[in-house]
Amino acid sequence: MRATEPTEAERLEALALAGDLPGVLLDARRLAASAPGVHGRRRSGQGEAFWQYRDHRAEDGARLVDWRRSARGDRYYVREREREAAQTAWFWIDPDPGFAWSGDSTRTTKLRRARTIALALSMLLTRGGERVGAFGYPPRVGPRAIERLAHDFLTPAPAAAPPSKANLIFLSDFYAPIEQWHARIAAAAAAGASGALVMIADPAEEDFPFRGRTLFQQPGTRSEALIGRAEAARELYAERLETHRRAVRELGAGLGFPMIMHRTDHGAAPTLALLVALLSERWA
Repeated sequence: MRATEPTEAERLEALALAGDLPGVLLDARRLAASAPGVHGRRRSGQGEAFWQYRDHRAEDGARLVDWRRSARGDRYYVREREREAAQTAWFWIDPDPGFAWSGDSTRTTKLRRARTIALALSMLLTRGGERVGAFGYPPRVGPRAIERLAHDFLTPAPAAAPPSKANLIFLSDFYAPIEQWHARIAAAAAAGASGALVMIADPAEEDFPFRGRTLFQQPGTRSEALIGRAEAARELYAERLETHRRAVRELGAGLGFPMIMHRTDHGAAPTLALLVALLSERWA
């Protein structure tokens, strides 16, 4: 499907985000440095990396004998290589304006944290020989894969069908109606994809610390709501938030996309470690 030309507003936003790109990459490198790596699948097959020596079998013939290793003793050995079957991890990062929000100017936005986690995980994956891609763009590989991926994250990708049998990670606050998420995740599952839902929240969205007369505005729109006593809405808000999150969690679990919760006032290392463990288990 052909991509449409970006609007002038999208170009200006991309330029602003590009100015922040070095900081996001630095955050991602620091995060990746403290995380466990992603190991190869350690199976014999066609590849370049040495795996192990094993005893020679009659069906191997003389051609497969590793004569240098066999010369050290009275047994014949075969040199096995690790099978190269690179996987691709795809990332979908919520393009909604509300995702680029923070309840405190001194705290990172949900969008920046999502990009940091995605890039840190991508660094670990590419070191392990895997490919990475922003959903809707080509997969990235090679020494400049991370920088290219970071630029892909700057603008929403063109519409695209879910990759077949993909490992797809959604990073969002998941505030869109559950019907939209059902359609999106079900389409990915129907294509044979599995992955994870990384739900990123700002503390203000969970704790609802507002009191008194408060004007709430929806980012990116002119929609707003004025509440005379915000604290009076706290209990109902918390109930509805939990109901929606439960629906997202159950949806993901039923379609092969377990949910991982993350708050922007917490460190990202535990979330990254969970993603590493999830992918390592699925690719084992």
